[in-house]
Amino acid sequence: MIPLRDENKPHRKPIVNYTLIAANVAIFFYLLLTGNLRRGIELYGVIPALILRGSRVWTLFTGMFIHADVMHLLGNMLYLWIFGDNVEDTLGHGRYLIFYLAGGLVATFMHIFSTFLSAFLAPVPYLFFDLVTPMVGASGAISAVLGAYLLLFPGARIRTLVFCLYFVTVISVPAFFYLGFWFLYQILMAFFSLTGFSSTVAFWAHVGGFLFGMLVVESFNISSRPKRTISKRRKPLIAPWTRAPLVDLLVEDDVVRVYAFMPGVEKEDIEISVNEWEVVISAQREGIRYYGRVSLPVPVIPKARDILYANGTLSFTLRRVVQDYMWSL
Repeated sequence: MIPLRDENKPHRKPIVNYTLIAANVAIFFYLLLTGNLRRGIELYGVIPALILRGSRVWTLFTGMFIHADVMHLLGNMLYLWIFGDNVEDTLGHGRYLIFYLAGGLVATFMHIFSTFLSAFLAPVPYLFFDLVTPMVGASGAISAVLGAYLLLFPGARIRTLVFCLYFVTVISVPAFFYLGFWFLYQILMAFFSLTGFSSTVAFWAHVGGFLFGMLVVESFNISSRPKRTISKRRKPLIAPWTRAPLVDLLVEDDVVRVYAFMPGVEKEDIEISVNEWEVVISAQREGIRYYGRVSLPVPVIPKARDILYANGTLSFTLRRVVQDYMWSL
């Protein structure tokens, strides 16, 4: 699965996140085009054995901005682009930069510690190789961003490209499931690496960064979104631009679950009208107006249940009209 974007637009322009992406891209292509990529990795990457001796401590920061190849760079920047803007929007520009760098440091130290832990389970040559191999990449810091995003926006929908055996499709996956499975994979591979499994991925750095991001959000009780100041005097609404909410349907055995992404309104602004084969969703608040008419693939009882609205996403369920119900009419 490859994430394409999240359906969760920030309120403010993420200038720090853009700057971090630009810096990573610029440094990589400068080293690549000047023929110094390998030397840059050796010079600016984090070598655990040297850090433990107190040498080249500055590489703890420079290693976050060095990448081994194009795919390494693109994968990291894609995740930073998708998830970093909302975390910056919540923390603010200055605090986000500090959080990002601190997450990278914690992830790096977690990787160094894991090399010693592997000494009890892995052969000595593997341990030696791990200690002298440079660690580069922004993935440790980005993992901290992912951990923060999971707690701040668990219900945000991630548009994901899915490859199956015979087809390719795009689906919306809640951040809780997408990032939860991502972290579970990192945990499994991290413990597996302690047995001597040779890999070019610093899984323990990902685990450490992710846990750091979650810990910061939980410890400081950070709210999911900055509050907007709303004027008490409302201006008259004249011909608002009407947009259609982005709607997903999940058909189960006895219910149809409806998810509609429509940020910028409140729950009390939303109206839901249901008949047997159709749902109409509308909402209006100041200069924002939504209207969507959705045809249902199966007949339902015309009553919306379990209505929730959080992080710009409306969700509710509809009970299906099963055959037994139709016979009883």
